[in-house]
Amino acid sequence: MARASMQTFAFTTRLVAGRERAYEQFHRSIPTALHRAMRDAGVVGWRIHRDGATLTHVVEARDRVRMEAQLSADPVNLAWQEQVAPFLASAESGTVAAPPPADAGALIWDFSWPTR
Repeated sequence: MARASMQTFAFTTRLVAGRERAYEQFHRSIPTALHRAMRDAGVVGWRIHRDGATLTHVVEARDRVRMEAQLSADPVNLAWQEQVAPFLASAESGTVAAPPPADAGALIWDFSWPTR
């Protein structure tokens, strides 16, 4: 059986003006249950860079379609999305090239960092 190749993709989201530092504090670590759900969905890596109010997410997954389908139905992920929603200006995002451009901003979160 052939092993599927890793898929890397990136997208952007925007923060509510003035919530940048609060978002960084909130998102410094994620709940252990969410980390587990993401791993179970095939996430291998996820980094978030911030440049002003723009967040660039760089995701490495075993299968993007499967990951998105599984996370969109996962109650742990849905609860997390409700918690993070007040920090985001809108649900819309844009796709960017992966890896992100050098000016994507400071790394503010990495999937390999501790959970809570």
